[in-house]
Amino acid sequence: MRGWLLLLLLCAVPAMRAAEGDQLDADQRMFTVMTAINVAGYDDGVGARGDSPLRQAVRKHLESFNGESRQLLVNAYEELKQDDPDANLSQWVSYALLCEPPPTFALLAELPTDLPPEVRRLRQFGRIVEQFYHEADLEGIWQQAQPVFEQEMLRYQQALAPMLFRTSGYLRLSTQSREFQGFKVWIDLMAAPGAVNTRLYGGEVQLVVHPNEQVPMEEIQHAFLVHLLDRLSIRYRTEVSRIEVLSRFAMFAPALPDEYKTDFELLTTQSLATAVQQRLRRASPEEKAAAIDEALREGYVLAPYFFEALQGFEEDSRDINRYYPDLIGGVDLKKEAARLQAIEFSPAPSKPVRRAPAQPKLSELDKLLQRGEFLMNEELLDEARDTFLEAQEKAGGSDAQASYGLGRVAILEADPDLAREHFTEAARLAEDPHLKAMAFVYLGRIEDIVGNREEAVKNYQSALAAGDPSERTRKLAEQGVSAPFARPKSEDEPDEEPDPNR
Repeated sequence: MRGWLLLLLLCAVPAMRAAEGDQLDADQRMFTVMTAINVAGYDDGVGARGDSPLRQAVRKHLESFNGESRQLLVNAYEELKQDDPDANLSQWVSYALLCEPPPTFALLAELPTDLPPEVRRLRQFGRIVEQFYHEADLEGIWQQAQPVFEQEMLRYQQALAPMLFRTSGYLRLSTQSREFQGFKVWIDLMAAPGAVNTRLYGGEVQLVVHPNEQVPMEEIQHAFLVHLLDRLSIRYRTEVSRIEVLSRFAMFAPALPDEYKTDFELLTTQSLATAVQQRLRRASPEEKAAAIDEALREGYVLAPYFFEALQGFEEDSRDINRYYPDLIGGVDLKKEAARLQAIEFSPAPSKPVRRAPAQPKLSELDKLLQRGEFLMNEELLDEARDTFLEAQEKAGGSDAQASYGLGRVAILEADPDLAREHFTEAARLAEDPHLKAMAFVYLGRIEDIVGNREEAVKNYQSALAAGDPSERTRKLAEQGVSAPFARPKSEDEPDEEPDPNR
Protein backbone atom coordinates (compact mmCIF):
# COMPACT_ATOMS: atom_id res chain seq x y z
CA MET A 1 0.00 0.00 0.00
CA ARG A 2 2.83 2.44 0.83
CA GLY A 3 4.15 2.26 -2.73
CA TRP A 4 0.75 3.14 -4.21
CA LEU A 5 0.31 6.08 -1.88
CA LEU A 6 3.80 7.40 -2.50
CA LEU A 7 3.16 7.36 -6.24
CA LEU A 8 -0.10 9.20 -5.60
CA LEU A 9 1.81 11.92 -3.78
CA LEU A 10 4.56 12.22 -6.36
CA CYS A 11 2.16 12.35 -9.30
CA ALA A 12 0.12 15.17 -7.78
CA VAL A 13 2.96 17.57 -6.99
CA PRO A 14 4.23 19.72 -9.87
CA ALA A 15 7.92 20.02 -10.63
CA MET A 16 8.81 23.40 -9.15
CA ARG A 17 12.57 23.02 -9.04
CA ALA A 18 14.97 24.59 -11.47
CA ALA A 19 16.86 22.33 -13.80
CA GLU A 20 19.84 20.82 -12.07
CA GLY A 21 23.17 22.42 -12.75
CA ASP A 22 21.53 25.62 -14.03
CA GLN A 23 22.05 28.24 -11.32
CA LEU A 24 21.95 31.25 -13.67
CA ASP A 25 19.31 32.08 -16.27
CA ALA A 26 16.96 34.65 -17.76
CA ASP A 27 13.22 34.11 -17.46
CA GLN A 28 10.69 34.96 -20.15
CA ARG A 29 7.99 35.41 -17.50
CA MET A 30 10.12 38.02 -15.71
CA PHE A 31 10.91 39.81 -18.97
CA THR A 32 7.25 39.93 -19.99
CA VAL A 33 5.89 41.08 -16.62
CA MET A 34 8.61 43.74 -16.23
CA THR A 35 8.00 44.94 -19.79
CA ALA A 36 4.27 45.12 -19.08
CA ILE A 37 4.69 47.36 -16.05
CA ASN A 38 7.15 49.57 -17.98
CA VAL A 39 4.43 50.11 -20.58
CA ALA A 40 1.90 50.69 -17.78
CA GLY A 41 3.81 53.47 -16.02
CA TYR A 42 6.72 51.94 -14.08
CA ASP A 43 9.43 54.56 -14.66
CA ASP A 44 11.74 54.02 -11.66
CA GLY A 45 15.39 54.45 -12.63
CA VAL A 46 14.75 55.18 -16.31
CA GLY A 47 17.87 56.82 -17.72
CA ALA A 48 19.71 56.58 -14.41
CA ARG A 49 23.28 55.36 -14.19
CA GLY A 50 23.25 51.60 -14.65
CA ASP A 51 19.89 51.50 -16.41
CA SER A 52 19.91 48.75 -19.02
CA PRO A 53 20.17 49.82 -22.68
CA LEU A 54 17.86 46.89 -23.44
CA ARG A 55 15.18 48.39 -21.21
CA GLN A 56 15.51 51.75 -22.94
CA ALA A 57 15.33 50.14 -26.39
CA VAL A 58 12.26 48.06 -25.54
CA ARG A 59 10.48 51.08 -24.04
CA LYS A 60 11.29 53.09 -27.19
CA HIS A 61 10.03 50.28 -29.42
CA LEU A 62 6.73 50.04 -27.52
CA GLU A 63 6.03 53.79 -27.42
CA SER A 64 3.88 53.40 -30.54
CA PHE A 65 2.05 50.32 -29.25
CA ASN A 66 -1.66 51.14 -28.99
CA GLY A 67 -3.27 47.75 -28.52
CA GLU A 68 -6.31 47.40 -26.27
CA SER A 69 -4.17 45.87 -23.55
CA ARG A 70 -2.11 49.05 -23.12
CA GLN A 71 -4.88 50.95 -21.35
CA LEU A 72 -5.86 47.83 -19.42
CA LEU A 73 -2.27 47.60 -18.15
CA VAL A 74 -2.23 51.28 -17.22
CA ASN A 75 -5.48 50.96 -15.28
CA ALA A 76 -4.39 47.79 -13.48
CA TYR A 77 -0.96 49.19 -12.62
CA GLU A 78 -2.42 52.41 -11.22
CA GLU A 79 -4.78 50.39 -9.05
CA LEU A 80 -2.20 47.87 -7.83
CA LYS A 81 1.07 49.81 -7.51
CA GLN A 82 2.44 50.50 -4.03
CA ASP A 83 3.82 53.82 -2.82
CA ASP A 84 7.13 52.38 -1.63
CA PRO A 85 9.31 51.77 -4.74
CA ASP A 86 10.98 48.66 -3.29
CA ALA A 87 7.66 47.12 -2.23
CA ASN A 88 6.12 47.97 -5.60
CA LEU A 89 8.90 46.23 -7.56
CA SER A 90 8.88 43.33 -5.10
CA GLN A 91 5.26 42.39 -5.78
CA TRP A 92 5.82 42.22 -9.55
CA VAL A 93 8.97 40.15 -9.09
CA SER A 94 6.97 37.71 -6.96
CA TYR A 95 4.23 37.62 -9.57
CA ALA A 96 6.71 36.82 -12.36
CA LEU A 97 8.31 33.99 -10.39
CA LEU A 98 4.95 32.45 -9.50
CA CYS A 99 3.04 32.70 -12.76
CA GLU A 100 2.71 30.15 -15.53
CA PRO A 101 4.92 30.46 -18.63
CA PRO A 102 3.57 32.11 -21.78
CA PRO A 103 1.06 32.48 -23.09
CA THR A 104 -1.17 32.42 -19.96
CA PHE A 105 0.90 34.07 -17.16
CA ALA A 106 -1.76 33.01 -14.65
CA LEU A 107 -0.61 32.82 -11.04
CA LEU A 108 0.36 29.29 -10.15
CA ALA A 109 1.44 28.20 -6.69
CA GLU A 110 1.24 24.76 -5.13
CA LEU A 111 0.37 26.31 -1.76
CA PRO A 112 -1.22 29.60 -0.64
CA THR A 113 1.89 30.46 1.43
CA ASP A 114 3.90 30.40 -1.80
CA LEU A 115 1.95 33.52 -2.72
CA PRO A 116 3.08 36.51 -0.63
CA PRO A 117 0.09 38.46 0.71
CA GLU A 118 0.69 41.40 -1.64
CA VAL A 119 0.67 39.05 -4.65
CA ARG A 120 -2.59 37.32 -3.81
CA ARG A 121 -4.44 40.46 -4.94
CA LEU A 122 -2.79 40.39 -8.39
CA ARG A 123 -4.54 37.25 -9.66
CA GLN A 124 -6.40 39.03 -12.48
CA PHE A 125 -3.22 40.60 -13.87
CA GLY A 126 -2.36 37.45 -15.81
CA ARG A 127 -5.30 37.82 -18.19
CA ILE A 128 -4.12 41.33 -19.18
CA VAL A 129 -0.48 40.24 -19.54
CA GLU A 130 -1.58 37.37 -21.78
CA GLN A 131 -3.44 39.81 -24.04
CA PHE A 132 -0.44 42.19 -24.06
CA TYR A 133 1.93 39.31 -24.86
CA HIS A 134 -0.01 38.52 -28.04
CA GLU A 135 -0.86 42.08 -29.14
CA ALA A 136 2.67 43.48 -28.72
CA ASP A 137 4.48 40.36 -30.01
CA LEU A 138 6.44 39.94 -26.79
CA GLU A 139 7.63 36.56 -28.07
CA GLY A 140 9.43 38.28 -30.93
CA ILE A 141 10.92 40.95 -28.66
CA TRP A 142 12.08 38.27 -26.22
CA GLN A 143 13.83 36.36 -29.00
CA GLN A 144 15.56 39.51 -30.24
CA ALA A 145 16.77 40.23 -26.70
CA GLN A 146 18.50 36.86 -26.29
CA PRO A 147 22.00 38.02 -27.32
CA VAL A 148 21.86 40.76 -24.68
CA PHE A 149 20.82 38.32 -21.96
CA GLU A 150 23.48 35.83 -23.04
CA GLN A 151 26.16 38.49 -22.79
CA GLU A 152 24.95 39.53 -19.34
CA MET A 153 24.79 35.93 -18.12
CA LEU A 154 28.35 35.36 -19.30
CA ARG A 155 29.46 38.38 -17.27
CA TYR A 156 27.74 36.96 -14.18
CA GLN A 157 28.88 33.40 -14.77
CA GLN A 158 32.54 34.39 -14.79
CA ALA A 159 32.15 35.78 -11.27
CA LEU A 160 29.43 33.49 -9.96
CA ALA A 161 30.89 30.04 -10.63
CA PRO A 162 34.11 30.47 -8.59
CA MET A 163 32.14 31.91 -5.66
CA LEU A 164 29.60 29.07 -5.62
CA PHE A 165 32.30 26.40 -5.72
CA ARG A 166 34.45 28.10 -3.10
CA THR A 167 31.52 28.68 -0.72
CA SER A 168 30.09 25.18 -1.01
CA GLY A 169 33.61 23.76 -0.75
CA TYR A 170 34.18 25.59 2.52
CA LEU A 171 31.03 23.98 3.93
CA ARG A 172 32.07 20.63 2.40
CA LEU A 173 28.85 20.33 0.41
CA SER A 174 28.84 18.61 -2.96
CA THR A 175 27.97 20.62 -6.04
CA GLN A 176 25.68 17.69 -6.92
CA SER A 177 23.77 18.00 -3.66
CA ARG A 178 20.15 19.07 -3.56
CA GLU A 179 21.15 22.11 -1.52
CA PHE A 180 23.57 23.34 -4.18
CA GLN A 181 21.30 22.56 -7.12
CA GLY A 182 18.31 24.35 -5.60
CA PHE A 183 19.90 27.81 -5.71
CA LYS A 184 18.79 29.93 -8.66
CA VAL A 185 19.84 33.39 -9.91
CA TRP A 186 17.61 35.12 -12.45
CA ILE A 187 18.87 38.01 -14.58
CA ASP A 188 16.41 40.86 -15.15
CA LEU A 189 17.23 43.86 -17.35
CA MET A 190 13.85 45.64 -17.34
CA ALA A 191 13.65 47.04 -13.79
CA ALA A 192 15.36 49.95 -12.05
CA PRO A 193 19.13 49.46 -11.65
CA GLY A 194 20.78 48.30 -8.45
CA ALA A 195 18.05 46.23 -6.82
CA VAL A 196 18.29 42.59 -5.71
CA ASN A 197 15.27 40.52 -4.68
CA THR A 198 15.31 37.09 -3.08
CA ARG A 199 12.52 34.56 -2.65
CA LEU A 200 12.25 31.29 -0.75
CA TYR A 201 9.86 28.89 -2.49
CA GLY A 202 9.66 25.21 -1.58
CA GLY A 203 12.79 25.41 0.53
CA GLU A 204 14.83 26.83 -2.35
CA VAL A 205 16.18 30.35 -2.81
CA GLN A 206 15.58 32.21 -6.06
CA LEU A 207 17.53 35.44 -6.43
CA VAL A 208 16.58 38.11 -8.97
CA VAL A 209 19.33 40.57 -9.87
CA HIS A 210 18.28 43.70 -11.69
CA PRO A 211 20.65 45.85 -13.79
CA ASN A 212 23.96 46.41 -11.99
CA GLU A 213 27.17 47.96 -13.24
CA GLN A 214 29.04 45.65 -10.87
CA VAL A 215 28.03 42.07 -10.15
CA PRO A 216 26.56 42.22 -6.59
CA MET A 217 28.67 39.26 -5.52
CA GLU A 218 28.51 39.96 -1.79
CA GLU A 219 24.71 39.91 -1.80
CA ILE A 220 24.57 36.82 -4.01
CA GLN A 221 27.02 34.97 -1.76
CA HIS A 222 25.05 35.91 1.34
CA ALA A 223 21.81 34.69 -0.24
CA PHE A 224 23.55 31.45 -1.26
CA LEU A 225 24.76 30.93 2.32
CA VAL A 226 21.27 31.57 3.69
CA HIS A 227 19.95 29.03 1.19
CA LEU A 228 22.45 26.42 2.39
CA LEU A 229 22.20 27.14 6.12
CA ASP A 230 18.58 28.09 6.82
CA ARG A 231 17.37 24.49 6.44
CA LEU A 232 19.72 23.52 9.29
CA SER A 233 18.17 25.94 11.79
CA ILE A 234 14.81 24.36 10.94
CA ARG A 235 16.06 20.77 11.03
CA TYR A 236 17.75 21.35 14.40
CA ARG A 237 15.02 23.53 15.78
CA THR A 238 15.20 21.92 19.25
CA GLU A 239 18.93 22.61 19.56
CA VAL A 240 18.48 26.20 18.35
CA SER A 241 15.65 26.82 20.82
CA ARG A 242 18.09 26.15 23.69
CA ILE A 243 19.92 29.40 22.92
CA GLU A 244 16.86 31.46 21.98
CA VAL A 245 17.17 33.41 25.23
CA LEU A 246 19.85 35.47 23.43
CA SER A 247 17.14 36.90 21.18
CA ARG A 248 16.20 39.24 24.04
CA PHE A 249 19.34 41.25 23.37
CA ALA A 250 18.48 41.58 19.67
CA MET A 251 15.22 43.29 20.62
CA PHE A 252 17.25 46.33 21.69
CA ALA A 253 19.14 46.69 18.39
CA PRO A 254 17.59 49.65 16.50
CA ALA A 255 19.35 48.77 13.24
CA LEU A 256 18.10 45.17 13.15
CA PRO A 257 15.13 44.59 10.78
CA ASP A 258 11.98 43.53 12.64
CA GLU A 259 11.74 40.14 10.93
CA TYR A 260 14.93 39.03 12.69
CA LYS A 261 13.66 40.17 16.08
CA THR A 262 10.64 37.89 15.81
CA ASP A 263 12.29 34.87 14.15
CA PHE A 264 15.28 33.55 16.09
CA GLU A 265 15.94 30.74 13.62
CA LEU A 266 16.29 33.31 10.85
CA LEU A 267 18.50 35.49 13.06
CA THR A 268 20.70 32.46 13.77
CA THR A 269 21.01 31.74 10.06
CA GLN A 270 21.85 35.34 9.21
CA SER A 271 24.48 35.48 11.96
CA LEU A 272 26.09 32.25 10.74
CA ALA A 273 25.97 33.34 7.09
CA THR A 274 27.69 36.60 8.03
CA ALA A 275 30.37 34.73 9.96
CA VAL A 276 31.05 32.27 7.12
CA GLN A 277 31.20 35.14 4.65
CA GLN A 278 33.87 36.84 6.74
CA ARG A 279 35.86 33.61 7.15
CA LEU A 280 35.89 33.34 3.36
CA ARG A 281 36.63 37.00 2.74
CA ARG A 282 40.03 37.88 1.33
CA ALA A 283 40.90 40.54 3.88
CA SER A 284 43.16 41.14 6.85
CA PRO A 285 42.22 39.74 10.29
CA GLU A 286 41.61 43.31 11.46
CA GLU A 287 39.18 44.00 8.60
CA LYS A 288 37.30 40.76 9.27
CA ALA A 289 37.07 41.51 13.00
CA ALA A 290 35.75 45.01 12.25
CA ALA A 291 33.06 43.59 9.95
CA ILE A 292 31.95 41.08 12.59
CA ASP A 293 31.84 43.83 15.22
CA GLU A 294 29.69 45.94 12.88
CA ALA A 295 27.31 43.01 12.37
CA LEU A 296 27.08 42.50 16.13
CA ARG A 297 26.27 46.18 16.71
CA GLU A 298 23.54 45.93 14.08
CA GLY A 299 21.96 43.12 16.14
CA TYR A 300 23.28 39.89 14.62
CA VAL A 301 24.02 38.67 18.11
CA LEU A 302 25.60 35.31 17.26
CA ALA A 303 27.96 36.56 14.54
CA PRO A 304 31.03 36.82 16.86
CA TYR A 305 30.48 33.38 18.38
CA PHE A 306 30.07 31.72 14.98
CA PHE A 307 33.10 33.54 13.57
CA GLU A 308 35.24 32.15 16.39
CA ALA A 309 33.64 28.69 16.47
CA LEU A 310 34.10 28.13 12.74
CA GLN A 311 37.79 27.62 13.49
CA GLY A 312 36.78 24.27 14.98
CA PHE A 313 34.72 23.44 11.90
CA GLU A 314 37.67 24.18 9.64
CA GLU A 315 39.80 21.74 11.65
CA ASP A 316 37.10 19.04 11.55
CA SER A 317 36.40 16.66 8.66
CA ARG A 318 32.58 16.69 8.78
CA ASP A 319 30.40 18.73 6.46
CA ILE A 320 28.25 21.54 7.85
CA ASN A 321 25.13 19.34 7.87
CA ARG A 322 26.71 16.97 10.39
CA TYR A 323 28.74 19.58 12.28
CA TYR A 324 25.85 22.01 12.83
CA PRO A 325 24.56 20.45 16.10
CA ASP A 326 28.06 20.78 17.61
CA LEU A 327 28.23 24.38 16.41
CA ILE A 328 24.97 25.24 18.15
CA GLY A 329 25.75 23.08 21.17
CA GLY A 330 28.98 24.97 21.75
CA VAL A 331 27.21 28.24 22.57
CA ASP A 332 28.02 29.26 26.16
CA LEU A 333 24.97 31.27 27.17
CA LYS A 334 26.66 33.01 30.09
CA LYS A 335 29.66 33.99 28.00
CA GLU A 336 27.53 35.29 25.12
CA ALA A 337 25.19 37.15 27.47
CA ALA A 338 28.19 38.88 29.05
CA ARG A 339 29.48 39.84 25.61
CA LEU A 340 26.11 41.25 24.58
CA GLN A 341 25.57 43.18 27.80
CA ALA A 342 28.69 45.20 27.02
CA ILE A 343 27.60 46.12 23.48
CA GLU A 344 26.33 49.53 22.42
CA PHE A 345 24.07 48.81 19.47
CA SER A 346 24.19 50.97 16.36
CA PRO A 347 21.36 53.47 15.79
CA ALA A 348 18.79 52.79 13.12
CA PRO A 349 19.94 54.12 9.73
CA SER A 350 17.76 56.59 7.85
CA LYS A 351 17.28 53.85 5.25
CA PRO A 352 17.64 50.28 6.55
CA VAL A 353 20.84 48.53 5.51
CA ARG A 354 20.07 44.90 4.73
CA ARG A 355 22.53 42.04 5.01
CA ALA A 356 20.17 39.97 2.87
CA PRO A 357 18.27 40.97 -0.29
CA ALA A 358 14.68 42.09 0.08
CA GLN A 359 12.06 39.40 0.68
CA PRO A 360 8.35 39.75 1.47
CA LYS A 361 7.41 39.41 5.13
CA LEU A 362 5.38 36.41 6.26
CA SER A 363 2.94 36.04 9.13
CA GLU A 364 3.75 33.65 11.98
CA LEU A 365 1.19 31.22 10.56
CA ASP A 366 2.74 31.34 7.09
CA LYS A 367 6.19 30.73 8.60
CA LEU A 368 4.90 27.62 10.37
CA LEU A 369 3.27 26.34 7.20
CA GLN A 370 6.43 26.90 5.16
CA ARG A 371 8.49 25.19 7.87
CA GLY A 372 6.14 22.20 7.75
CA GLU A 373 6.53 21.96 3.98
CA PHE A 374 10.30 22.08 4.30
CA LEU A 375 10.38 19.37 6.96
CA MET A 376 8.13 17.14 4.87
CA ASN A 377 10.37 17.61 1.83
CA GLU A 378 13.30 16.61 4.05
CA GLU A 379 11.34 13.46 5.02
CA LEU A 380 11.29 14.53 8.67
CA LEU A 381 7.69 13.40 8.99
CA ASP A 382 7.28 13.55 12.78
CA GLU A 383 8.60 17.10 12.85
CA ALA A 384 6.47 18.07 9.84
CA ARG A 385 3.32 16.68 11.47
CA ASP A 386 4.04 18.54 14.72
CA THR A 387 4.62 21.77 12.81
CA PHE A 388 1.38 21.49 10.83
CA LEU A 389 -0.49 20.77 14.08
CA GLU A 390 1.15 23.84 15.63
CA ALA A 391 -0.02 25.85 12.61
CA GLN A 392 -3.56 24.59 13.12
CA GLU A 393 -3.43 25.71 16.73
CA LYS A 394 -2.01 29.08 15.68
CA ALA A 395 -4.94 29.48 13.26
CA GLY A 396 -7.46 28.83 16.01
CA GLY A 397 -7.92 25.11 15.57
CA SER A 398 -8.28 24.67 11.83
CA ASP A 399 -6.45 25.73 8.68
CA ALA A 400 -6.83 24.48 5.11
CA GLN A 401 -3.14 24.37 4.24
CA ALA A 402 -2.23 22.71 7.54
CA SER A 403 -4.82 20.00 6.88
CA TYR A 404 -3.48 19.63 3.34
CA GLY A 405 0.02 19.18 4.74
CA LEU A 406 -1.16 16.65 7.31
CA GLY A 407 -2.88 14.71 4.53
CA ARG A 408 0.34 14.41 2.56
CA VAL A 409 2.25 13.38 5.68
CA ALA A 410 -0.37 10.65 6.20
CA ILE A 411 0.17 9.48 2.61
CA LEU A 412 3.91 9.16 3.21
CA GLU A 413 3.13 7.18 6.37
CA ALA A 414 0.81 4.84 4.41
CA ASP A 415 -2.35 5.82 6.29
CA PRO A 416 -5.06 6.38 3.62
CA ASP A 417 -7.89 6.71 6.14
CA LEU A 418 -6.16 9.53 8.00
CA ALA A 419 -5.12 11.12 4.70
CA ARG A 420 -8.76 11.05 3.55
CA GLU A 421 -9.83 12.77 6.77
CA HIS A 422 -7.28 15.57 6.40
CA PHE A 423 -7.89 16.14 2.68
CA THR A 424 -11.65 16.28 3.29
CA GLU A 425 -11.07 18.97 5.89
CA ALA A 426 -8.69 20.85 3.57
CA ALA A 427 -11.25 20.80 0.74
CA ARG A 428 -13.96 22.04 3.11
CA LEU A 429 -11.90 24.92 4.50
CA ALA A 430 -9.92 26.02 1.44
CA GLU A 431 -10.61 29.42 -0.04
CA ASP A 432 -7.67 29.12 -2.42
CA PRO A 433 -9.02 27.37 -5.56
CA HIS A 434 -5.77 25.51 -6.30
CA LEU A 435 -5.53 24.08 -2.80
CA LYS A 436 -9.20 23.06 -2.89
CA ALA A 437 -8.81 21.42 -6.30
CA MET A 438 -5.68 19.50 -5.32
CA ALA A 439 -7.31 18.26 -2.11
CA PHE A 440 -10.12 16.81 -4.23
CA VAL A 441 -7.60 15.26 -6.64
CA TYR A 442 -5.92 13.51 -3.72
CA LEU A 443 -9.31 12.35 -2.43
CA GLY A 444 -10.21 11.01 -5.86
CA ARG A 445 -6.98 9.03 -6.10
CA ILE A 446 -7.39 7.60 -2.62
CA GLU A 447 -10.91 6.40 -3.53
CA ASP A 448 -9.57 4.90 -6.76
CA ILE A 449 -6.89 3.03 -4.82
CA VAL A 450 -9.44 1.48 -2.46
CA GLY A 451 -11.80 0.61 -5.34
CA ASN A 452 -14.53 3.20 -4.77
CA ARG A 453 -14.76 4.46 -8.34
CA GLU A 454 -18.08 6.30 -8.02
CA GLU A 455 -16.82 8.39 -5.10
CA ALA A 456 -13.52 8.97 -6.88
CA VAL A 457 -15.27 10.48 -9.91
CA LYS A 458 -17.28 12.80 -7.66
CA ASN A 459 -14.04 14.11 -6.16
CA TYR A 460 -12.42 14.66 -9.55
CA GLN A 461 -15.52 16.54 -10.68
CA SER A 462 -15.34 18.67 -7.53
CA ALA A 463 -11.72 19.44 -8.41
CA LEU A 464 -12.82 20.67 -11.85
CA ALA A 465 -15.50 22.84 -10.23
CA ALA A 466 -13.11 24.42 -7.70
CA GLY A 467 -12.17 27.29 -10.01
CA ASP A 468 -8.43 26.61 -10.24
CA PRO A 469 -7.16 28.21 -13.50
CA SER A 470 -4.12 25.90 -13.65
CA GLU A 471 -4.01 23.81 -16.82
CA ARG A 472 -2.09 21.11 -14.98
CA THR A 473 -4.71 20.70 -12.26
CA ARG A 474 -7.46 20.53 -14.86
CA LYS A 475 -5.62 17.74 -16.68
CA LEU A 476 -5.12 15.77 -13.46
CA ALA A 477 -8.83 16.00 -12.67
CA GLU A 478 -9.94 15.18 -16.22
CA GLN A 479 -7.64 12.16 -16.30
CA GLY A 480 -9.22 11.02 -13.06
CA VAL A 481 -12.72 11.34 -14.49
CA SER A 482 -11.86 9.45 -17.68
CA ALA A 483 -9.91 6.58 -16.09
CA PRO A 484 -9.19 5.28 -12.57
CA PHE A 485 -5.89 6.18 -10.99
CA ALA A 486 -3.78 3.06 -11.56
CA ARG A 487 -1.46 1.48 -9.07
CA PRO A 488 2.12 0.90 -10.27
CA LYS A 489 2.88 -2.57 -11.62
CA SER A 490 5.19 -4.81 -9.65
CA GLU A 491 8.53 -5.71 -11.19
CA ASP A 492 7.43 -9.25 -12.05
CA GLU A 493 4.17 -8.14 -13.73
CA PRO A 494 4.09 -8.27 -17.56
CA ASP A 495 3.74 -4.95 -19.39
CA GLU A 496 0.62 -6.19 -21.18
CA GLU A 497 -1.82 -9.07 -21.06
CA PRO A 498 -0.59 -12.19 -22.93
CA ASP A 499 -2.24 -12.83 -26.32
CA PRO A 500 -4.20 -16.13 -26.13
CA ASN A 501 -3.95 -16.54 -29.93
CA ARG A 502 -0.14 -16.70 -29.90
